[in-house]
Amino acid sequence: MQRTSAAIAASATLFTLLLAGCNDDAASSAAGSTSASAATSSAAIPGLDDIKTGTFVVSFRSAFPKLADGKDDTKIRDILVDTCKDIKGGKSEDDVVQNIIKRTQSGSVEASKEEAQAIYQMTKLLC
Repeated sequence: MQRTSAAIAASATLFTLLLAGCNDDAASSAAGSTSASAATSSAAIPGLDDIKTGTFVVSFRSAFPKLADGKDDTKIRDILVDTCKDIKGGKSEDDVVQNIIKRTQSGSVEASKEEAQAIYQMTKLLC
């Protein structure tokens, strides 16, 4: 069941990115002006924009409701940004997955290895 959910989340993320690429510039600039803090944090990663971070947050919330519980959008976005930094920094997949498990931890709840692997795959598409 976990792999199915992860596959659906990854597919939804890719589909949303493809649709976002079809939007006109006016819609993109309107969306970009609404979250300046998101742009500031994600600007450190080339190619990571508000559309991608927003897509990740929505996909994460729908695919991993247990992990998203109690986290605001900024904390979920930070999972993407920090994971992209790991990937761009050349860390191994196993190291990145272990870091995702740590980043998703909230109290006694943390991502399973399969969930972290799915988050890694979604993140890799967006970075």
